[in-house]
Amino acid sequence: MRWKNIAVVSLVLASLTGCSLANKLVYRIDINQGNYIDQNAVEELKFGMTKEQVKFLLGPPMLVESGYPNTWYFVQYLKPGHDAPEQKELILSFDDSNQLVGMKGDYQPSTRFFEAIR
Repeated sequence: MRWKNIAVVSLVLASLTGCSLANKLVYRIDINQGNYIDQNAVEELKFGMTKEQVKFLLGPPMLVESGYPNTWYFVQYLKPGHDAPEQKELILSFDDSNQLVGMKGDYQPSTRFFEAIR
């Protein structure tokens, strides 16, 4: 009778701690949402590019506010399986003639950003 109590108690304790110990063994997929922003593509951006050229390099923006159509938001959200999520943003500004005039966010422009477009 005593060994049955010990077996039940050890089974309950094992089931309570089993999930936390086996959590890292369970496969979890990486979750990518939003725009995939490639640093190489960001380095190709040049001052004075048109919206069409920027869209060709980076794809369509995640958000264009209706009141501010000359500001484009590119947002990349990545949640690796067991790691902490990370979010990166790239905000591009255009003038009234649809040419790129500004860039800010988590990505830095290249040193050639202000060179002439060929």
